[in-house]
Amino acid sequence: MVNKITWVNFLHIYQPPWQNEGVIDQISSESYEYLITLFEKYPNFRTSLNITGNLVEQLDNYRPDLIKRLQALVSKGHIELTSSSKYHALLPLLSKSEIQRQIELNQEVLAQYFDLDKIKGFYMPEMAYSDDVAKIVKKLNFEWIILDPINYKDDVVEDTLYIHKKTKLKIAFRNRTISKAYPAEVIYKKLKKNAPAETIVTGSDGEIYGHFHEDWQGHIEKVLANKNVELQTVGKYLSSLDQVKKISLRDASWESLPTELSQKIPFALWNDPKNKIHKSLWKLVSLATKLIDKYKEDKNWHWARNHLDRGVSSCTFWWASGKKPSDFSPLTWNPDMIDNGAEELIKAIRSLDSASAKDKIKAEKIYIDIKKNTWTDHWNKYNKK
Repeated sequence: MVNKITWVNFLHIYQPPWQNEGVIDQISSESYEYLITLFEKYPNFRTSLNITGNLVEQLDNYRPDLIKRLQALVSKGHIELTSSSKYHALLPLLSKSEIQRQIELNQEVLAQYFDLDKIKGFYMPEMAYSDDVAKIVKKLNFEWIILDPINYKDDVVEDTLYIHKKTKLKIAFRNRTISKAYPAEVIYKKLKKNAPAETIVTGSDGEIYGHFHEDWQGHIEKVLANKNVELQTVGKYLSSLDQVKKISLRDASWESLPTELSQKIPFALWNDPKNKIHKSLWKLVSLATKLIDKYKEDKNWHWARNHLDRGVSSCTFWWASGKKPSDFSPLTWNPDMIDNGAEELIKAIRSLDSASAKDKIKAEKIYIDIKKNTWTDHWNKYNKK
């Protein structure tokens, strides 16, 4: 007897708002087009997909053909879309009003291309969870979220419908170990060994297919062609469960480590109290937010607001952490990415005619500290010769 595997696959795709056309075209060809072609080739391929509003706009500018093909796959039910934060902001680190703004900006973009009524799931960027974010997600009428098991203090039991006590949101938990590997290869090996039947929930960056990882052995196609694999969306999977357990959740992300949680640093890759660049970046975010809230009548307010929205992209902070979260992750250090994010933040303040010289000089000093520390660290620690 051949045992079957149910694969519940969640993919997230995103590019920072300042990403240039050449890089987007490269990643689109290596990964996004590759995935879309697989969906078209294998009618049984089902997945839940988060594509940020920012990336939708970028693809519409540079690869509109992919948007049209994606729309067709969504309309046929091959892809279940979720919502998120437009610029991939790490939501737990923002104020409640900023959290809601990022989500609503994302909804505005998705509404131009897809049917919002069919979008029931929500992806918290980096699976970074907090109760405040969950409450806003629920208020905006989403029904389910996907998280890493580290958000739950106990072991996750397969095929159990977890419900968040405070918000009644349904929760799907990914398998961290398989998700941080190359899921298609792991599943292929299980099939080859005729491993026991099981349901595998994975959640990963879509770019691991073709961009971060070249599947030269064709594991993904071998899995998709195997009749003993059933592919499901997260929404369908959750609706099939009847064993309910109500739980509480703790702040963490899909990259959080138990040691970090014990030190009460749940989002260390984006806000590490020992990281001087992180501290300066968040000072600049705080000042920009304060001034933009204060000067809403400024003639350049919309420009300033847009720069802040883009500047809080998680990449601004992630690339300043200097760590190696997983096998498929690069070293989280890129001074150009830090520069790009910091520049958006300082432009938010520079754009405001109403802001005082005192506030602008304060901002410039913080900005200079970021530049100085970034490039000093780069040449002394990461590119020393």
